[in-house]
Amino acid sequence: MARQKGMAAKQVRVVLQPSATMPVYDPSKPDPRLRDFVRLLARQAARKFVEAERERASRDRLPD
Repeated sequence: MARQKGMAAKQVRVVLQPSATMPVYDPSKPDPRLRDFVRLLARQAARKFVEAERERASRDRLPD
């Protein structure tokens, strides 16, 4: 049944259905997506840190 125009839905229900491509969730093992995300964030943080240190070092050098 469609809702009437101009009225907001009071409750929304989302049901997830597993697919053949979705891996089975095992709470005793770390989620590989979360692990990959954390590694990505760590690499970005390390890259920003190295860039900041290089910039600081170039400012600290005395001009020739």
